[in-house]
Amino acid sequence: MLDRDFAIVCDRGCDLPPLYIERTQATLVGAVAQTLGTPLSADELTREFVDAYRGIAARGQRNIVSVHSCASFSPEVLCAREAAAAVSDVADVRVVDSGSVSAATGMVLFRLACHWADGCSFEDAVTSAEELASRVRLLVIPASSSRFGRRRGRRGHVGLIGRATSTLRMRISGERGLFLVSGGEVTQLARSGDLADLTGRLAHAMSSVSAGEGPLVYACVETGDRASLRALQKPLDTNEFEATSLGTLRATPPVEEVLGTGAVGVALVPARDYWKEGKNGEGEKDGLPVDPRASLATS
Repeated sequence: MLDRDFAIVCDRGCDLPPLYIERTQATLVGAVAQTLGTPLSADELTREFVDAYRGIAARGQRNIVSVHSCASFSPEVLCAREAAAAVSDVADVRVVDSGSVSAATGMVLFRLACHWADGCSFEDAVTSAEELASRVRLLVIPASSSRFGRRRGRRGHVGLIGRATSTLRMRISGERGLFLVSGGEVTQLARSGDLADLTGRLAHAMSSVSAGEGPLVYACVETGDRASLRALQKPLDTNEFEATSLGTLRATPPVEEVLGTGAVGVALVPARDYWKEGKNGEGEKDGLPVDPRASLATS
């Protein structure tokens, strides 16, 4: 067995199947967007991270990589940073902000776990994760009823009455939006009452990325609505750009709470960035698949 150079901490916002989280021996902390049940305060969540980091250090591992979704989606990354500073006396915690959410965060975590399994050094693994985080993005179509889906593009202040009218129109018409989550920012790309129109636009956006950045690697995310998933997969199955699918991830309940039932999305990144190798240590490559054909998903 390799003597791993670092431990991994994450939250359920990565939407990775439990199997992979278990195999990385990652420590799960936090409640993602904290919208289910009784939410934790920021202080309580920070304390959870502090306890987790100190617990890992007490087991003899000082180096920790903590991977979380961007602050515009979840408070975890901010609390993790506060906790990292609070435990600097016992552990070197590097907090990696994926700059995105859901399966996009899962991509960053999965590749970090592959580097961990391959014996990559702490510093090289952090560098690789941060580089991938700067390139990964999520195209998502939330449910019309979700609070995430009610975000508007940057068009100035429309006032309380204008926002209320917009929200009411969306609920009545079923109008939905296509959003890009990248670099920590949420940008509205399109809005329509026709899901097929939005999924077609999503595929077109992927084609545009591929035209400029080369072949893609992507993973779909869904929330249990078969009709919505079929509407997403149809334009992807007939796409004219080069891309490799890693499978489809089922969003965890906390992520679904934010995006809404019926939400669908695609996490994507240029293949050259996703399969970029870290500087591996010597030893066996066990624990996680490191073959480029390995899938994120179990479905």
